[in-house]
Amino acid sequence: MKKPNPKTLSDEVNPEELGARYWYERYCEQRAETESLKKRVSDLEESLESLSEKLRKLTQRNSQNSSQPPSSDGYKKPSRPKKKPGRKRGPKYNHPGKTRNGFGYVDEKVVLEVGQCPNCGADLEVEAGKVKRQQVVELVPKLVEVKEYERPGYHCQECHWQGQADLPVGCQEGFSYGGRLSSLVGWLGYGGNLSWSKQREVVKSFLGVPLSQGSLCQMQSVV
Repeated sequence: MKKPNPKTLSDEVNPEELGARYWYERYCEQRAETESLKKRVSDLEESLESLSEKLRKLTQRNSQNSSQPPSSDGYKKPSRPKKKPGRKRGPKYNHPGKTRNGFGYVDEKVVLEVGQCPNCGADLEVEAGKVKRQQVVELVPKLVEVKEYERPGYHCQECHWQGQADLPVGCQEGFSYGGRLSSLVGWLGYGGNLSWSKQREVVKSFLGVPLSQGSLCQMQSVV
């Protein structure tokens, strides 16, 4: 008996008329086909895993783990070590200020008064014992001063000594800059790490004092 082809069967054919043997053979064919597909999928997965491993090794190759030259590594930004969370700058929260209560001395006391009420213009009365004070440190317009020391010549009738009075402490004979200014310029060089040209610029800009290269050299040697 010739086996019917399921592709040519019409919808009008009753499946029960084909017989159990026919459907068992179809079941065996589909099972064999399923097992073949499973094996093919497994082989493809193994191939994909092998290719992925080869690709990973190729992408991680460099001059340290292979024979390729260092020039082939390409530029890599050096990784910086992570900084440990340091201490937060500034005073702690609610920290009492050290200069809030003043600086220990006052050069000039200025009283700021209000003549009339800024709201309605009426006369104001001073409240006894209610005063607000605030000290402010500021640079003065004239930071340096130029002193001229006049020293008359003297002569001793007894021992014939001749000379003048000594200069004050901090002054050097034949040098036009005092000890405090020389100390400041010395700190700009050694403490502030400023070059000679920048030291001269700072002294000229902030203090208004011209300073030559030779005077700066002599000033540094004095300090």
